Amino acid sequence: MILFISLLTLILCFLNYYFLYPIHQKLFFIYTFMSILIFIIACVYIILKNQKIKKNKILTQEIEKYLSLSKSNSLEELKENLKLSFDLINKQLQDQKLQNQLTQKDFQYLIQGLNYLQTDNLYTLKPILQQYHHNKIPINDCFENIHAGIINNNVIENFLLQCILSNIGISSEITKDYKEKNFSLIISKEKVDDILNFTFTKICTEDIINFLNANFTQETYKKRNSHNVLIFKSTSFENNLILNITNQFCQNNQTVNNLSDFKKSLQLNFKLILIDYEVIKFDLTHISQILQEYKIKNSQNTILLFSKDRVKNCDFANIILNDINKNEWLALLKQYINQV
Repeated sequence: MILFISLLTLILCFLNYYFLYPIHQKLFFIYTFMSILIFIIACVYIILKNQKIKKNKILTQEIEKYLSLSKSNSLEELKENLKLSFDLINKQLQDQKLQNQLTQKDFQYLIQGLNYLQTDNLYTLKPILQQYHHNKIPINDCFENIHAGIINNNVIENFLLQCILSNIGISSEITKDYKEKNFSLIISKEKVDDILNFTFTKICTEDIINFLNANFTQETYKKRNSHNVLIFKSTSFENNLILNITNQFCQNNQTVNNLSDFKKSLQLNFKLILIDYEVIKFDLTHISQILQEYKIKNSQNTILLFSKDRVKNCDFANIILNDINKNEWLALLKQYINQV
C-alpha cells in the first residue's frame, strides 16, 4: 500500500508539472524527493518482510522435519500442530510411566520369588531394585526352634509354603499323620483341633507371618536378623564408595541418605555403624540419645564416628575417626565383623 501511494504521488507530480496545472519547480522537486524516499522505504520494507517470511518458512520446515509434524501454512497452524504433538507426547509419557510402574512391580515379584529359592539372591539382585527406585530391601521376620507340618495334597502349594517357611527360619515337612512327630504347628486347608493350626485357602506370606508373630511370641522362637554394616556418610558418593568396599568383604550391608531412614534402620541389629558427624551435628542431642539407647540394647555392636574436626558430646561412639583409607577400613571390618 505504501509503495502504491508513493508511486501514485510521483506520477501525479509529473502529470501536474508537465500537463495539468504547472507548479513551482522547487516545490516539484520536494514532492519528487519525498515520493522517491517513500518509494525506497516501501521497497526496503517489502524486501525485509519477504526475508522474514522466508526465514520463518525455513524455520517452520526445520521444526516440522525435526518433530515429524505435518506441513503448516502459517505460524498459527504450526503452533496448533505443536500443541497437538506435545499433548500426544505427554500422553505417551504418562502411559510409559504407568508401564514402568507395572514393570517395577513385576521385578519386585520376581525378586521376591527368587529370594525364596536362595538366600544370596537378595543381595545379587539389590542393584536391580536400586535401578528401579525401590531401595528398601524387605527384612524378613526370622524364627527358630519351630518345626511345622504341612497337610496338603497340592505339590506346588507345598513347595511354595516350604520356601516361605525356610526363608523365615522355620523347618517343615509334608505329613499325613501329624501325631507321628512333635510339630510346633500344622498348616492345612482343613481345620485340625488338637494342635496349633494355621488354615488357608490361598497362600499369603503376610497372613502366615502374622499368625506366627501372634502365636510364637517367646524369645526362644524369635531370632533377630543380624546385619553387618550400616553406613551413613554426608554424600551419596561416599556412601556408595564405602558400601562397594564393604561388600567385597561381607554381605548384608546397608546405606542411608537421610536422618529419617537412619532412625528406621536402627530398628535392625547392625554389628558395625559408620556415621558422619556432618549429617548429625544439627540434631546432635536427639541423635546422641537415640544412639545411646541403641548401644544399651546392642552392647556388643560398635559405632564409628567420622569427623575431620575435634568433636564433643559424642559418648555414643566407640571410635572417632579423622581419616581412613581402604586398608584401614578392611582391618576394622575384620576386627568387628568377625569374618576372615
